[in-house]
Amino acid sequence: MALVDQLKQSTQLRWNRVHKFKAKICLNIQVGGYIIKTAESPQELIESFRLRHEVFNQEFRGIAGQGLDYDKFDYHFDHLIIVHRETKKIIGTYRVNCSKFSKESYTALEFELQDLFKHEGPFLELGRACIHKDYRKGSIISLLWRGIAEYMNLSGANILFGCSSLKINNAREAALIFKHLRDQSLVSEKYACRPTKAFTMPDLKSWNSYFAKGLNLEQKNEAEELLPSLLRSYLKLGAVVACEPAFDEDFDCIDLLTVLRKEDLSQSLADRFQVARVNK
Repeated sequence: MALVDQLKQSTQLRWNRVHKFKAKICLNIQVGGYIIKTAESPQELIESFRLRHEVFNQEFRGIAGQGLDYDKFDYHFDHLIIVHRETKKIIGTYRVNCSKFSKESYTALEFELQDLFKHEGPFLELGRACIHKDYRKGSIISLLWRGIAEYMNLSGANILFGCSSLKINNAREAALIFKHLRDQSLVSEKYACRPTKAFTMPDLKSWNSYFAKGLNLEQKNEAEELLPSLLRSYLKLGAVVACEPAFDEDFDCIDLLTVLRKEDLSQSLADRFQVARVNK
């Protein structure tokens, strides 16, 4: 990186207060050859930004070159990271924000959340989840969820929510996914949320009408193939999709607003991740 670019990046990081970052909640769990923990220093935070750039910008958007992915929200959030113990490299990350510590919300840029926040908190917002391409397997996803479960316990959060990104940029596939999830009773109307005007997807309404009559087997199989593994794991935990997809033009993808109440956790998974589950 050229010196002028390094100076510009350093200035931007300071502007976003990365040099002052401290974890709100500290956790550290060793599992086999990995550690799931919260980032505790600016250096660890910057390494997570580098991984996010590799996944979101290089892979998702085809942008060449090294860089960092960060925004104004990162200072206010905690950051779960998975560290490969042998190489010391961060191979997974997920940022989390408990409403007890900050009212900032990235998700609120894309979705109208007023009715969601009428439910009993505290709320835990999840976002910017990514895993290095060489480590995308079930065991690593489980590690992320173990960290989230522990953070949920430590923060006392009752509701988890956030954007689940899908590498889809057309209304047909967005409507197809939404219909498929609705048919499996994985879409809930109870939160009365919807995409903000700036993130409403053009032509989605017409494609929703087209698929309203039902999906054939080929379309169901197509929808299944479009579902990413991280979203699948979220839904298996008991999460639901709260409304139709939003379209993130900057990242050229759709986002699904996913919501998980602690009381809706499937009991087997609550036991597996040792979550203090609320009885209904």
